[in-house]
Amino acid sequence: MERRRKLSARLSAVAVSCDDINMGKPARVNGPYPERGKWRIYLIDGSDRKAFLSATRAEAEAMKATLTARAQALSERTIGDTLDAYRDYRVRVRGVLAKTADDHCRHLRALLPVEDALSTLTAERAGRLYRDYTERANHYTGKPIAVATHQWVLLIAKCWGRWLVKAGIVAQNPFSAVEPIGRRSTGKAQLTRDEAQRLSRVAVQKAQAGDIAAVGVLLMLHIGLRQGEVTSRIARDVDHEGRVLIIPFGKTATSRRRLKVPQWLQPYVSRLTDGKAAGDLLFSADGRKLRPHQYWWRKVHEICDAANVPRVCPHSLRGLHATLAIEEGTSGEAVARALGHTSFEITAKHYATPDSVANARLEKASQSLAPSPAPTPTARLDQLLASLTAEELAALRKRLVA
Repeated sequence: MERRRKLSARLSAVAVSCDDINMGKPARVNGPYPERGKWRIYLIDGSDRKAFLSATRAEAEAMKATLTARAQALSERTIGDTLDAYRDYRVRVRGVLAKTADDHCRHLRALLPVEDALSTLTAERAGRLYRDYTERANHYTGKPIAVATHQWVLLIAKCWGRWLVKAGIVAQNPFSAVEPIGRRSTGKAQLTRDEAQRLSRVAVQKAQAGDIAAVGVLLMLHIGLRQGEVTSRIARDVDHEGRVLIIPFGKTATSRRRLKVPQWLQPYVSRLTDGKAAGDLLFSADGRKLRPHQYWWRKVHEICDAANVPRVCPHSLRGLHATLAIEEGTSGEAVARALGHTSFEITAKHYATPDSVANARLEKASQSLAPSPAPTPTARLDQLLASLTAEELAALRKRLVA
């Protein structure tokens, strides 16, 4: 009896789901069958079924047509359809930036067969799709996809799968048991201090010649901006005549910050606003359209070549900024706040080099243990004079004059 009650409750939920566009479990409807002056139809979900009684055959036929149409639409739902719904959920419910949600779904569309029915995505197939993805070549470089990249895509797929379960679209997350492949490296190759100085000098020369992209590269290097943060800056973000650059939004809540621009860089930043309205993009060709992702890669490589230093990616300049700031004695917490990180652990793991963090700690320990220098004769005299009262100092002056 208890089993029958539970079964009836579950099938009732399935019946309700036929009016829920977020559901995707296949169902079919049989009937109507006459029964004691009424008409019965059956909603069948796999091997289970639930009966519905109607007063007339016309009512039963209408209910059957409605439930059948809903079940047919749900059974034919494609993977791509769920990605559209997932994107809207991330923006509307989770508060994710539309650009971020679009980027995540773009990677999922590259991983998944979007035209296939969702019912074909089993756990076994999900594992094969991920393994195949790890063997693909990077679209831009032609090299194998980096371990960090395909593991990140797998993480996004797992999040999507959890949403499918939460929304009642599937019973199990197809990616839940898929294991990441390979060992990811942390951080990116960085320039040396001398190389960074050469890069900076060349970028300044280009900025003086009117190359506004060079100013963007200088912002990545000298105040640690992400390339997306450079791309998204508008004229009103430049405050106090170029002394302050406002980052009003970003990847996380900690991305919102006001950054002090180095004094020598302020004139270049201030000139970016010349002739622009408050809402115009600073680094756009027309003030409206964002630069594509690869634009800054090309510009950074162009300046690297001109400076005769190894090519690095834009994000590496941000990491170099963290490394040099820590080596100069800036606290880890201050560096993390300037970069918009939630904690210094993120800065230390992915941005600053391990040696810079270790050396900064060694320097602090060495300073705390270093012996105090012996006072010089001048220092002893200063201490003695500081200990005298006003009357004693007046008496000393009289004696010296005499």
